[in-house]
Amino acid sequence: MFKVKGIKIFYDEKLDGGGTFFGQLYVPIVRKLVGKSKTCFEAFSGPAFIGFSLLANNLCEELVVADINPEAINYIKLTVNENNLSRKVRYYIADVLEGIPESERFDLVVGNPPHFNESTIKEFCRIYGVECSNAIEMLKSYDPGWKLHKRFYDSIHKFLNKGANIILVENSEGSSEKDFIEFMQKGGLKYVKTIHPTLDDIAEAYYIFIKGFDIKVGIPKVVKHLPISVFRPLFLLGAKTYKPAKELVSLYSKFYFIYSKYN
Repeated sequence: MFKVKGIKIFYDEKLDGGGTFFGQLYVPIVRKLVGKSKTCFEAFSGPAFIGFSLLANNLCEELVVADINPEAINYIKLTVNENNLSRKVRYYIADVLEGIPESERFDLVVGNPPHFNESTIKEFCRIYGVECSNAIEMLKSYDPGWKLHKRFYDSIHKFLNKGANIILVENSEGSSEKDFIEFMQKGGLKYVKTIHPTLDDIAEAYYIFIKGFDIKVGIPKVVKHLPISVFRPLFLLGAKTYKPAKELVSLYSKFYFIYSKYN
């Protein structure tokens, strides 16, 4: 279980594609970029760590999530039921966007799609010790020919309110924004900019990550009881002087957010 400000998020570890970790960068980035939205949608949601975190941090009034994996949706159902969120959360089994009712309209779209195509997936598997034959790992990581991205950007406009914001997290080891800008434009979206997390963003995301798990030993045991106002300056100091903290910052910094709008 992963807990964010009172919301208990249920999941199986194999379904976590990074939502508990770099996915929490969305909280500070969305807060700065767009503030609170009425209806948020998490595409490629898995157990919906990102969406539930935005909801917990009062960055959306209602949440819609969708994933192709029925097992992930079953965990989302459990999270909704256990936290009494049925009035605020809707969920769908969907192949990218196919399966979502045409009546749905979103003001903010977020998501953690697969980050690697055929030219980068083998290196990813080698570096991280992942079996490229593992179906669940490939479902989370592999988008051959960027076909899932193309389908997403081709169709997302059908579900957007005017002025909607679309922010997807990507991995610089697998892509650059140049891979996706044309897809956005063909789908009627305007590319706004690429966002790289700041040290402050990383500090807050890591703080959410630590507090999300019930760790009773080591540094996390101490850190989880510190207020963010105390943790942040300590983290920023460590990022300059402490090797493990430097390595953590380097890991987070691989991720970037590509921001587009629907006008």
